[in-house]
Amino acid sequence: MSGFAVVTLGVLGVLAWGIFQMAKLPAADRLAAATTQSPSAVSDPATGLSYELLASPWHDGCPMRNNPVNWTSGEGAADGKVTAGGHAISWYANACVGLLPSSLQNKNLAKEAANAAAAIDTDKALHHTRSTMTSTATKVGGQPAWEIKLQVRYPGEHLRWTTEMAAVVVVDRYGGQAPAVFYASVPGNLGAASLGTLLSSLR
Repeated sequence: MSGFAVVTLGVLGVLAWGIFQMAKLPAADRLAAATTQSPSAVSDPATGLSYELLASPWHDGCPMRNNPVNWTSGEGAADGKVTAGGHAISWYANACVGLLPSSLQNKNLAKEAANAAAAIDTDKALHHTRSTMTSTATKVGGQPAWEIKLQVRYPGEHLRWTTEMAAVVVVDRYGGQAPAVFYASVPGNLGAASLGTLLSSLR
């Protein structure tokens, strides 16, 4: 029994020493460790949606223009300059949220998502083709939603990427409220897997 007690006291001593050493870490280091363990999220008060804020080069703030949706939150990643109409313009990966405008509403989630996909075409400055990969019912935060995934190609444009993956998600918010719309597009050279991460984090 005495040997067992000595071993137990030794284990408790090691644990106490470890806790003591952790407590001596600067607050900034403890915060950095916590941040590493838990991805940051963007929360949008206008729609009630939230989604993951991706690591650098992504940053908070929607880079898309407010047309046709007034975007209320978002994130983006700069992907350099492209030439369109003889002018150099900045190009971004993006993920943005807003309320679906009345002109795109239809009382049918599938049709609303199709309307949004047609209207929110961020690639109009460049010659491109879009093809629908999937169009399916889903749920976001327990609410009915419709998701459309798109593949965008840029024949003859000589860009740093050849394809871009995009998605539109329209979420029913109940009670006669305007549906929420999430739009994201990611050029291939920034990692198409980022789109899946954004979609899976949408709540």
